[in-house]
Amino acid sequence: MDQSEKVKQVLRLQEELIHHRAMLDAGPWLELNMSTPQLKALLLISEEDAIRMRELARKLGGSFSNATVLVDRLVERGLVERMMEPQDRRVVLVHATEDGRLLIEQLVTSWRSLTEALLKGLSPEDLETVRKALGILVNAAQDRDKAEE
Repeated sequence: MDQSEKVKQVLRLQEELIHHRAMLDAGPWLELNMSTPQLKALLLISEEDAIRMRELARKLGGSFSNATVLVDRLVERGLVERMMEPQDRRVVLVHATEDGRLLIEQLVTSWRSLTEALLKGLSPEDLETVRKALGILVNAAQDRDKAEE
């Protein structure tokens, strides 16, 4: 099997795992009533105290106007707030509200508990294999991030 086929197989397995986990505890995720781009925006916003709209648009890989629409929806739901940067009032910052941070915390907790349950069912050897594989993926992601800076 060549490299390309192996990558495709890993991606299929990842999708299968995500689908299976979603079916195990779909509750919190189904109750979101939020698009994937909105969730991604909320995750990015909640990682920092505040983020500039232009930086958010860049991280989302879209236009400033698309990021504005996403943030509008999140503001309507009370999950984020806009504010002006004190040093330059032309710059708009966005930060997660307490409700926004709580929602992310609940989703992460749900995801973590499902992952823990799956990992506890593995043999020590399989668990070590998963640990090593995830470590390799994290290192590759960090290397890619550094290369993009």
